[in-house]
Amino acid sequence: MKEILKSMGVQELFNVRGKIVLVSGSGGLGSSIAMAFARGGASVFVADCLENKLQELQAAAVKENVRISTLLMDVSDKASVEAGFKALLEKTGRLDVVVHTAGMGKNEAATDCEEMDIRRTIDVNLIGTILVNQQAARIMKEQRYGKIVNLGSIAGIMAHTLRSMPYAASKAGVHQVTRSFAAEMAQYGVNVNCVAPAWINTPLIAKKDEAYYENIRKSVPFQRMGEPDEILGAVFFLSTDASHFVTGQVILVDGGWSVTKALA
Repeated sequence: MKEILKSMGVQELFNVRGKIVLVSGSGGLGSSIAMAFARGGASVFVADCLENKLQELQAAAVKENVRISTLLMDVSDKASVEAGFKALLEKTGRLDVVVHTAGMGKNEAATDCEEMDIRRTIDVNLIGTILVNQQAARIMKEQRYGKIVNLGSIAGIMAHTLRSMPYAASKAGVHQVTRSFAAEMAQYGVNVNCVAPAWINTPLIAKKDEAYYENIRKSVPFQRMGEPDEILGAVFFLSTDASHFVTGQVILVDGGWSVTKALA
């Protein structure tokens, strides 16, 4: 156990000031997480394959008087991931936290999913997680410390809708990738965990018909979707010394949905 933990107060346990943090993915959750780390005094890098999204995030950071650096990186491409991590390490010399949020999904009946869409979903959500975790783990293994937090989903736990097979399969894989890395990396002082949200109010589920949102309200005990900021507590817990003895866990942030029934 780190000796410093014995003398830390609660606020210190959750402190991210001065940490080098990489957030992969600049979507709704990635942006919210990156901004929260920046507000907390961390040195934040955000990686994405969409340059316009990175520019939008940087503009938002400037408005709040915080700084976010960006990296152009496609998580489904090994060479791109390697180059992104290399560029970060050349600038910082170390890496304390990786929060991997990049993902995608498409809703189709399981019998109607096109092979191209299935492969793209697996490439981004599952292969992307493996590639990012590999690079992060190699760096953190040498450091003998570090925190990796992957974004899974309730879809990887249970069938949360009846039209989301590729996404669900990919997120179940993310959960097991998390456990596998956690088991291997614990001896090097590296924690690897996962946060699995339910429906969160992000662009990924925007512009659905009203019946979709009504079904969510009926199935979630809090009778609403979650907001991006509502996963920050779990992410910060798993990114700081507060979770020093926690690894290989999938923490559900689902408003109680996991005690109910899937949508029809």
